[in-house]
Amino acid sequence: RAMERSLVGRDLVEVVAAAFVTLFFGYSAKSQNEWSMYVIALCGLFVGVFLVVDRTIQRRRRPVSDDSLQACIQASLVQVNHQIWLLRNIVWWYLLPLAVGMVLLHGSRAWKARDAGLMPQIGLVIAVLVCLLLFWGVYWLNQQAVKNSFEPRRQELESLLASLKQ
Repeated sequence: RAMERSLVGRDLVEVVAAAFVTLFFGYSAKSQNEWSMYVIALCGLFVGVFLVVDRTIQRRRRPVSDDSLQACIQASLVQVNHQIWLLRNIVWWYLLPLAVGMVLLHGSRAWKARDAGLMPQIGLVIAVLVCLLLFWGVYWLNQQAVKNSFEPRRQELESLLASLKQ
């Protein structure tokens, strides 16, 4: 239950952040008439919807309170394995969509300012490097969470389940 509360809290923060990204870049796209900002807004919407749908699916797999101890442990193991899968694949469902949007935004702006000299291209390179560093940091933090939190929990649940089957 504690793990589920922390996961729901984390997902809530992520969904609120995705909603903020969607609204901010959607409004900015409309006010600045910049098509590439619509792409970022759609990517933020995708991430938020993905998390809500995923959490809904996972709630349906939650054990019933009158299930056996073994069934509850198996359901918890499924949940931990799913979180490990989500965090190990964060590049595909979280970082890559946002990275594509950011590259399109900065590329579009650099293309529009291509006759303005070297500064817009330097700005593009700096923006891409900052985004890559930020995305690498998010990826690294999630891999550390897998290593330090979810892997030990999975091993504990597997050993507990094995001891119950004996």
